[in-house]
Amino acid sequence: MKLQDLKAKVYEITTVTTTKALKKNYSELRSLDFRKKKSWEMALELVQSQKDQFESWLENPPEEYRELFAETEAAFEGYDRKLSRADALAKEALSMADQLDELAQEYRGDAIELERRVRRSQQIAKQAERN
Repeated sequence: MKLQDLKAKVYEITTVTTTKALKKNYSELRSLDFRKKKSWEMALELVQSQKDQFESWLENPPEEYRELFAETEAAFEGYDRKLSRADALAKEALSMADQLDELAQEYRGDAIELERRVRRSQQIAKQAERN
């Protein structure tokens, strides 16, 4: 495998982008000289091994972790249900606000018309008093 391919694979597995970050996150790699291809090969072997072990552990975790994972999953499901309910309530509230805004616009128009009629009635009443 080419050096560039080795680097890319190690960075992909570890989700870091620098040798400094590699050495910080993986103490086993601190002594390696990343100017050499052999160091990259050793790094790939180590991080791939750790990744495989972790994936294996995830497939069959100890019982205590299974319980924690189940509780966490239940909590997330509850959160998702509450979030969905909150979203529905927010949409309903927005719809109500829109309806209230429409009513306010309608009543504002009615109020303007009523005010115009009152002024007109007052004008007619004043004219009637003068005559």
